[in-house]
Amino acid sequence: MRRHLSLHRTTAALQRRFSATVRAKRLFEPGARILVAVSGGPDSVALLSLLTALAPSWRLTLWGMHVNHHLRGAESEEDARFVSALCDRLGVRLIIEHVDLGEAASRPKGLSLQELARDRRYAAMARVALELCADKIALGHTADDQAETLIMWVLRGSGTGGLAGIPVARGPLFVRPLLEITRAEILEYLGGGGITFRNDSSNATGLYLRNRVRHGLLPALKRFNPAVVKVLMRQAEILREEDRCLERLTAAHLTALSRDEADGRVRVDRDGLMALPLALQRRVVRTLVRRVTGLDKGPTFGAVKTILERVVQGQSGSSITVQDALVTREYGWVRFGPNRRSLDEREKAGRAEGARPAALSVGVPSNQIWAPTGQSIRLSFWTPPADGCQSEPSRSSNRAVFDADRFTMPLIIRSWQPGDAFQPFGMRGRRKKLQDFFADLKVPREQRERIPLLVAPEGILWLGGLRTDERFAATGSTTRTVIAELLGSTSEPGARGD
Repeated sequence: MRRHLSLHRTTAALQRRFSATVRAKRLFEPGARILVAVSGGPDSVALLSLLTALAPSWRLTLWGMHVNHHLRGAESEEDARFVSALCDRLGVRLIIEHVDLGEAASRPKGLSLQELARDRRYAAMARVALELCADKIALGHTADDQAETLIMWVLRGSGTGGLAGIPVARGPLFVRPLLEITRAEILEYLGGGGITFRNDSSNATGLYLRNRVRHGLLPALKRFNPAVVKVLMRQAEILREEDRCLERLTAAHLTALSRDEADGRVRVDRDGLMALPLALQRRVVRTLVRRVTGLDKGPTFGAVKTILERVVQGQSGSSITVQDALVTREYGWVRFGPNRRSLDEREKAGRAEGARPAALSVGVPSNQIWAPTGQSIRLSFWTPPADGCQSEPSRSSNRAVFDADRFTMPLIIRSWQPGDAFQPFGMRGRRKKLQDFFADLKVPREQRERIPLLVAPEGILWLGGLRTDERFAATGSTTRTVIAELLGSTSEPGARGD
C-alpha cells in the first residue's frame, strides 16, 4: 500500500511539474490543438501520457504522429503497431507517415543518414500540422538529451551557437515540454503508471557518437558531479542568451561594413573588419561565407581562421576558396563571392531540359541564384537602429518581410509541388492550395514551376514575387526581421508582396 501511494505521489508530482513548465514557458495555451511526435520510446510515450492527462482541464485537442523511416525492418513495423495500440488506449487519433530517405548516393553532401532522417521527419510533421491546423508540435526531448547535445558539441569544438544546446521552442510550431525533466524521472513515471514503451535497438550500438556519450561519457561525469545534467542545462541557457546577443552585434556590424555587389558578391571594409574584436571577426566571416554560398552550415573554425590570416590580414591580391566561396583582398576591401565554377554547375543542372528545379538549401543571410529564371534571391537580417529613427523596410512585389521568430531553419528554395498550400497574406488565415492560387491569378501553367518558393519546416513562407504566408509576416511586435528579395525580375499581373 505504501509503495502504491508513493508511486501515485510521484506520478502526480511529475504531472504538476509538467503543467507548471508549460505555463511558465508559455509553450501553448488552453484550448490548443497539438500534434504529438510519438516514436514509441519512453520519452515520447511519457509526453503523450502527460498531455493526455492535461487535456481535459486545458481543453486540448491531441493527435499522435508516428514517422516510419523503415530503417530497422521488422522492428520499425513493430514500433508503428505499438504506437497505434497506445493511441487507441488513450483515445488519441494517430497519423502514421512513411518517409523514404532514398539512396545513399542522393544524400546531400555532408549530411549523415540520421541528420537526413531528422530533417525529413520535421518537414513531415510541419506539413501534417498545417493540414490539421494544429497550433503546436510537441517533441519528447529531455534534460538528458540536452546534456548529451552539449557534450557532443564540446567534443566537436563548437562555439556558443552549438553550446546553446536545444531550445525549449523551435519557431512557432515545435515545443519541448520535457526539456527540464530527466530521463530517470521519465522512467520512474512510466513505471509508476505501469506504462510500457519500446526500446530502439539502434540506441544501444556504439556506432553513433550520441550513444557513446549517453552510455559511456555522461555516466562517468555523473560520478564526479551527480547533478551534471542540471549544470549543463543551466550552461546551455546562459550560452543561448549570449549567442543571441553576439548574433545581433554581428548583424549590426555587417550592415555598417558591407556592401552588396553584382553576381551575389559582398565586399567588406577591411579596416573596419580588423577593428572588431576577434570573436566578431570570426562571426562576420562565417556569416558571409554562408550568405554567398547559400549553405546552411557555416565553415569550420579552421577555415575561418585561414581566411582571416591569409586574406584579411594578407597582401592585396591574396585569395582563397572555402566551402564554394571565393574570398579575395583588393586593397581596402575583402570580397566574398560564390565560386563561379560551382555556381555554373548548379545553374547548368537546374536548366537541364525537362529537369524539375532542385531544392536549394539556403541560410540567412545568403544570396542564391534561382536557375529556372536566372534571378537572384537575397535573404538578409534587418536590425532596427537603436535610436528607432528608421522605419521597417518597405514591402513590394519582390520584397517580403518576415518575423524570424515565427519559423526555423533549414530554409529551402524550390518550385511548387502538387498538394502545396499556404495561408495567403490578407485572407485572414484561410488556407489555399497553390494550384488554386495560381489559377486565380491566371498564372500560365508553364510558368508556375519557374516561380521560386521559400520554404521553412513550418511551411511555405513566400511565393517569390507573388505573396507571403500571413503566419510568418513581420508585424509591429516583430523583434527579429528577415528580408527576402527577388532581384532582376519583373512583377506578374496581380502580384503583391504582402
